[in-house]
Amino acid sequence: MSVDLGRRRLGDEGGATAAEFALVLPLFVAMVMGIFEFGWTQHCLSSMRYAMERAARDLMIDPGLTETELQDRVRAELENGADPDVEITLSVDEGPAGRIATLTGLYVRRIGVPMLPAFPIRHTVSVETALPAGA
Repeated sequence: MSVDLGRRRLGDEGGATAAEFALVLPLFVAMVMGIFEFGWTQHCLSSMRYAMERAARDLMIDPGLTETELQDRVRAELENGADPDVEITLSVDEGPAGRIATLTGLYVRRIGVPMLPAFPIRHTVSVETALPAGA
């Protein structure tokens, strides 16, 4: 008779597991997707920094590049792995050591997590490079 009593107690919890799973699953999925979105955003920002550094090296080799040409090079670099919608500005300053070019890029990425409103992350990257003398 004590065996029947134990079986009844174990059998009473059959629906509780399914109910707990139904409550926890949406939160777990939202958390996992949020982690993925954040990781992808970090990848995009890292890709942007790399593309900006390559454009700065190109500018060092060819100081005659325009802002539009540099922006096209950065966007072409980002097409393979990130959103190429980035704004690039170029400024050249005269300093005691020569001319210094500063590339500044603005990248906006919207992070969307299920059950939460999407919010933009604005990231600005600046890369400086020395321009050759006489260029």
